[in-house]
Amino acid sequence: MANSKKPLITIITSSWNREKYLKKLAYSLNKQSFKNFEWIVSNDGSSDGTEKFIKSFSKKCNFKIIYIHSSLRVGKAKLVNLMLDNLKSKYMIECDSDDYLLPDSLKTLFKLVNKIPKNIENKFIGVYAQNVDTNGVSQTFKKKIPKSNDNIKYDELNKIIDGDGSILYFSKIFKNKRYLEVDFIITEGSLLKNIFKGKRFVFTNKVVKIMDRKSINSVSFGKKLEYNRGSAYSMALTINNKDFNKYKYFTRIKTVINYFRHVFHGDLDLKKSINNFKPVKSNSMYLIFLPFSLIICIRDLLLNKVNKTHIELEKNLKETKITKFDLSKNKISIIK
Repeated sequence: MANSKKPLITIITSSWNREKYLKKLAYSLNKQSFKNFEWIVSNDGSSDGTEKFIKSFSKKCNFKIIYIHSSLRVGKAKLVNLMLDNLKSKYMIECDSDDYLLPDSLKTLFKLVNKIPKNIENKFIGVYAQNVDTNGVSQTFKKKIPKSNDNIKYDELNKIIDGDGSILYFSKIFKNKRYLEVDFIITEGSLLKNIFKGKRFVFTNKVVKIMDRKSINSVSFGKKLEYNRGSAYSMALTINNKDFNKYKYFTRIKTVINYFRHVFHGDLDLKKSINNFKPVKSNSMYLIFLPFSLIICIRDLLLNKVNKTHIELEKNLKETKITKFDLSKNKISIIK
C-alpha cells in the first residue's frame, strides 16, 4: 500500500528496454528504511515487459508511483524533462534503470541534507554521495577516497571526482531549467554544469548506489556513431575556453575535430555551430581542422558507422503518444 503523505523525496528513472534491471531498482526502493518518497518512472517506448512489470509492481509496493509512458522512443532528455515537470517534493534524486539503492540510502541522504543551515540553503545543490559497481569498486573515485565534508564548493568537489556519484538535489534548483531535446541522449553536464557553478554540496564518502556496469542495452555511445547532435550540443555547452586551454595541444586538436565530426553527422548549421563552440569562436585558427573532420565524416559514412538518431527522434516526436499514470489513484492523463 503506497504512502498517502506528500513525499519529501522523488526518485526519477527513465528506462528503455531495461525490464530486467528495472526490477532490481524497484525492489531496492521497496526495502528503503526511509518511507516518505515517491518514484516517477518513464518508459521510453520499450518493446519488453517494462509496462506490465511497473503496473503489477505498483499494486504491492509501499510507495507512490507516477508512470509516464511514451508509445515511441523520444529520448532520455525529453522524459527527464517531463519527470521534472511533475516534481512536487522538496528533494529529488535520479537513479538510472540499471542502478539500485542500498536499504538505508534515502535515510542517509535525508539525514545529511538536513545538516545544511536554512539561512544558507540557497547556496547548496544538496548532497553528493559515492557509487560502487556490483564488485564493490568505486565508480566515483579511481584512487584515494576523500574524507566527507559538510560544506564543499562544487569547483573543489569536481577536482576530486573521477566518475559517477549520486546527488540528492533540492528540487527547486530545476525550476525553469530543462535539457535540450535535440537527440535521444544529451549529457547531464549540458544542463548541470551551469547549475552547479558557484554552488556547494554536503559531500559524503558513504556508498548509496550500486551501478551495474555489465547491463545490456546501455544508454550510452556504442560502436556506431549515434547521438551526434546531442554530442555536439553537449560539447558546446560544457567546454569553455578555460577548460579547453588546459588540454594538451593534441587533445585540443582532437576535441575540435570530434566536435565538427558530430556537427556534420548531426546535420547542424555550420556557422551557428562555430559560434556556439567557444574555443573555436575565440580562436579561428582551429578552423583549419575543419577539412580533417570532413574527411573523417566521409570515411564514417563509407564504413556505415553512422546512425542519425536525431532524424528518428524528430519523426517519433511527431507521432508518439505520451501518457501519465498516477498508479496510486488509478488516474490517467494524456501529456501529448
